[in-house]
Amino acid sequence: MTLAQMTEALDRGIDSALAEQRIVGCMVMLAQGGQTVFARAAGMADREAGRDMTPDTWLRYASVTKPLTTLAALRLMASGRLDAQDAVTRWLPEFTPALPDGTRPQITVDHLMSHMAGLDYTFAQGPGDPYPQAAVSDGISDSGITLAENVRRIASVPLDRVPGTAWRYSIATDVLGAVIEAAADMPLPDAMAALVTQPLQIDAAFQADPSRLAANYADAQPAPQRMQGLTRVPIPGVPNRWFSFQPERALDPAAYPSGGGGMAGTVPGALAALEALRSGNFIPDDLRRQAFANRIAEPHPMRGPGWGHSWAGAIVTDPGLAGVGLGADCISWGGIYGHSWIIDPSRDLILLSMTNTSTQGMNGAFAVEMASALMNR
Repeated sequence: MTLAQMTEALDRGIDSALAEQRIVGCMVMLAQGGQTVFARAAGMADREAGRDMTPDTWLRYASVTKPLTTLAALRLMASGRLDAQDAVTRWLPEFTPALPDGTRPQITVDHLMSHMAGLDYTFAQGPGDPYPQAAVSDGISDSGITLAENVRRIASVPLDRVPGTAWRYSIATDVLGAVIEAAADMPLPDAMAALVTQPLQIDAAFQADPSRLAANYADAQPAPQRMQGLTRVPIPGVPNRWFSFQPERALDPAAYPSGGGGMAGTVPGALAALEALRSGNFIPDDLRRQAFANRIAEPHPMRGPGWGHSWAGAIVTDPGLAGVGLGADCISWGGIYGHSWIIDPSRDLILLSMTNTSTQGMNGAFAVEMASALMNR
């Protein structure tokens, strides 16, 4: 596709999703070679208040936080303060989860960044399973505990696999946030500001500005329903599993800083983080290559054949097997509040689509329509 065809496809997808009331509001950006070639804020940031979505609107980042946390870790590596092969216990001596036989295997920073640490997410388990029983927070819905307490709860749950042997999406990036705190010798919000958001002039933080923060909505008919208080949204394609949201968490100073999902900010700010991952001198090229390297040998458990996983996100390893029209080495991920993104290194492209509607904006038809604008079909 030409750039003109891409932008036309993006406009069509946005118009369709808003007309059909599949999303409430969004901002979509496309950049090539570090230059923004498409930017559109559309729909409502707060439907009930009549507040429009704008480039200055803050959105809850959810897992769009992860690239920023990855950048923070890479910056510490570049300065020699952190190494991917460091044992997590170098920084968190009490983080020693055990296998069922009682042995306590070494977990490395690489394992955390690759989602190969043997950890899990509470949303992926049933009510009687270990993570819910230990009250492990996913960093999206729970307030009132510290990061150290959540890390303690994670470590209390037995591992069901040896670290480094199998991939599973998990709370590992929150543990990485605690490692960053220790390596930087400052609280994670301060470390994130010093290492990432201030140098890149990113308008984002772990505690949101209420005057600029968008409302959030859950998929519903005939129109998305506003989230208020604890809101459970079914996970598409996974019976009897739910994402649990607490939108007020982003405004709560008692909420721990979740490196995997706790930030909020603008869409241009999130794009700046992805651009710093893709190219430029913000991180050294050797670390960029490490961040974009596939870390798993098996087909991706969530994306399927032709996909692997890197520190930065899921990566296309075989375009033919992936069958989605993206080239080799394209990296993508999303966020459960309604976001998706793609980095295409071969074309120097980044597509970032952020909405206030879950899960339509993450893996619903809208996310597919946005991604299709980049696909060579």
